[in-house]
Amino acid sequence: MAARRFIRFLETEPAPENHASTGNGRWSNKDLEPTYPEERTWTWYNLPLFWFSVAFGATGWNVAASLVATGLTWSQAFISCCLGSFIAALGVTAMARPGATYHIGFPVLARSTFGLYGSYFFIFIRAAVCIVWYGIQSMYGANLLSVMLRCMFGHRWTNFANSLPASADVTSQQFLCFFIVWLAELPFCFVHPTKIHLLFSIKGIVMPFVTFGLFGWCIANGAGMGSIHLASASGSASPGTNLGWAVMDGINVIMGSLSPMLVNQPDLARYCKRPSDAGWPQGVAVFVSKVVVFFLGLASTASIQGKWGTAYWNIWDLLSAILDHEWTPASRCAVWLVAFSFLISQFGTNFGGNSIPFGADMTGLFPRFLTIRRGQVLCAILGICVVPWKLLASAGDFLSFLGSYNIFMAPLCAIVIADYISRKGNIHVPSLYNTSKGSLYWFWSGVNYLAVFAWIAGVALGLPGLVGEYQPQSVNAAAKNMFKMGWILTFVVAGVAYAVVFCMGTEGRGWEYLAKEGRNGFLDGERDVVVGVVVSEGPKGSRDMDKGDKMSV
Repeated sequence: MAARRFIRFLETEPAPENHASTGNGRWSNKDLEPTYPEERTWTWYNLPLFWFSVAFGATGWNVAASLVATGLTWSQAFISCCLGSFIAALGVTAMARPGATYHIGFPVLARSTFGLYGSYFFIFIRAAVCIVWYGIQSMYGANLLSVMLRCMFGHRWTNFANSLPASADVTSQQFLCFFIVWLAELPFCFVHPTKIHLLFSIKGIVMPFVTFGLFGWCIANGAGMGSIHLASASGSASPGTNLGWAVMDGINVIMGSLSPMLVNQPDLARYCKRPSDAGWPQGVAVFVSKVVVFFLGLASTASIQGKWGTAYWNIWDLLSAILDHEWTPASRCAVWLVAFSFLISQFGTNFGGNSIPFGADMTGLFPRFLTIRRGQVLCAILGICVVPWKLLASAGDFLSFLGSYNIFMAPLCAIVIADYISRKGNIHVPSLYNTSKGSLYWFWSGVNYLAVFAWIAGVALGLPGLVGEYQPQSVNAAAKNMFKMGWILTFVVAGVAYAVVFCMGTEGRGWEYLAKEGRNGFLDGERDVVVGVVVSEGPKGSRDMDKGDKMSV
């Protein structure tokens, strides 16, 4: 009896009987249902400001530097950033559309593409990426906190004894800061996504001013814009035949830094009031912010390198170098404010890009016991287990990590987008919770094997190159070059393969017919009846929607 009461205590709040799932507790809870109208609190400026808050932060600054640090000239890196950001802008807008239109997150949207059971695997791999990135973003925050503590305590902090061996790839200072940041982030995990957009909006307004301020200081106190040619590593890719592959490799890295955000878009866009709130403005924000931050990072680093002789690629290294050369009360105060701003930016990036999507994934996998808030707390706990300081030990290892899951996430995005287009944007929301055999998204025993085949086809082209990233002598040059264009290659192959083998069509229904005139994914009059294997169209339709009609939606 006590065990039964404990289980009931752990169970989540069920969905209302008259909502999309008709009370099917195994496949839904309140967080998995289409977002209620009163919870659609995001408007046209929230997502653009979210992207500004993400780009004007440590991740945007550091990825640009990593490209140059591993062999690209500054001009090649900048070209890669422009092309990669443009592709990302298109992908972000396309992935956000289903979530904003039908107010469903990725775990539910995945059911329409991969089937109710087939979606489990793809939800899991997305969740695994969120855990890794949560740890990495927390580590970024730890390095920024270390700079703040140095501003406050000076040599008492810099002389903090390190008791960890070099093989740990982390110092005692960093380790302590990591857990302080982790503890500071934990309370935010209890904030529901309907409220967290306020943090993104504040960040999106403040961070551009902070970043431009740091850029202005570096230009004024360094060697200036004339030293931007210094932002090139020795051994940079040579012009001619290697230039194309160098640029493709750079695009792959840029897309690797944004791939988690692409897949996560439905989990944020579902809270928008209107589909247009997740439209072209956020695409423009993605492109402009990424390109601007990329240039600011390169120019600032090169200017300081021209004056002090060292390239400080990471934002926390640059701030530490400023303290080394300008140890004055004014400099310490300014650096503390900049580091604090970037730290808060990391918090927001972690929540919007990792914590909230992971929480959504957990509701999709375990709707009976996990909500978004509970999933966010679990993500924070698991983020420690991935040992993020090992991933950040060197620029080369970090870029290998970024590229490695490109080949898994890019095909996933491609198939979801291709499926939405092939259905002319029509998703029958009640069927996303309907496990009856023959229902629209049941496919074959709950799995859309055609989507799985297309995903495998895309991933397969990137696997040889992935092996070559860790064992260079085991593969030939062709495999390595294929991996350099891994995101684009796997995305195109998977999307085309799915479009060819799974031409769904809508048999006369127009673009997003089920989203117009307040239908919200329901057929006309369908809310007045119980959703089952056979669903009556209601007063505006004269026939029932049987299995054949389901496949035409």
